[in-house]
Amino acid sequence: MKFTPVLFLISLLMPGSAYAERTIKFDTPPASLKKWYKPSNKRQVWLHTMFRLRREMQAINEYANENNKPAMEKWIKRLEEDYNKIAEMVPEWKKEIKPRLLPELKIFAKKGDTLRLARTLEMIQQTCDDCHQRYQLVVTAIYRSPNYKDIKIKNINGSLHDFKDNMNALSISVNQILIALDDEKKSTALQAQQNLYTQLQALGNSCKNCHKKDTYPKERILGKTMLKNMELLKTRIKKGRVKGSQKLLGKIGVTVCARCHNIHRIVSDLRNTLQSHNNQ
Repeated sequence: MKFTPVLFLISLLMPGSAYAERTIKFDTPPASLKKWYKPSNKRQVWLHTMFRLRREMQAINEYANENNKPAMEKWIKRLEEDYNKIAEMVPEWKKEIKPRLLPELKIFAKKGDTLRLARTLEMIQQTCDDCHQRYQLVVTAIYRSPNYKDIKIKNINGSLHDFKDNMNALSISVNQILIALDDEKKSTALQAQQNLYTQLQALGNSCKNCHKKDTYPKERILGKTMLKNMELLKTRIKKGRVKGSQKLLGKIGVTVCARCHNIHRIVSDLRNTLQSHNNQ
């Protein structure tokens, strides 16, 4: 099946041929949007423009309820400036907005016609909602999701490799532990545990590439609790506690691997899939 750009999703939760041909179509955002997001731009210009628009419309609505004309005029002026920036920043979306509504907003504010002002605000809001409905998911996936291709991580030999190789190595170590436990090969299980421990520490060191000086994300997933559980795993393996070791490794899989994947991998995979099919 061809993607143009179409994201083909097979639902694993709904098995059967009835779902095998289900598709979800996403509109591709204009290429000009890219320059208003990091890393193409030093700031998240587009994102902050959207935040201001939301704040401006809320302010106008609140002051309309108070019939505060000077305050309404102040915020309408700001709204007009930011709303018109949409077409300036992304010319392809010029037809998506309705700048003609802004002079009407001014008139109704001046007259104190709060009913018609509220209806006009709703029409402006609808242009925002329509655009979000079509593009927000894809834009978030492409421009606000993690991209790991340039991040390098040390393997157990000290050499640098990419994220994909790191994830494969982690999976191999986990399965080596489980296989060795099942076959009662204590020394092999202990070596695999040490490899996993080293790999997870190296992975944790890579968190600063995105989170910079914020240490909380690393601590939550790859912090003291993970280190404590890895030491406990080694102790249980040494004592020959097979079931206890298996259970603890399962806990590490949930609190470390699954937790990290649920936060990072889903959106990252969506991003890569969209970009891949958009380039076809």
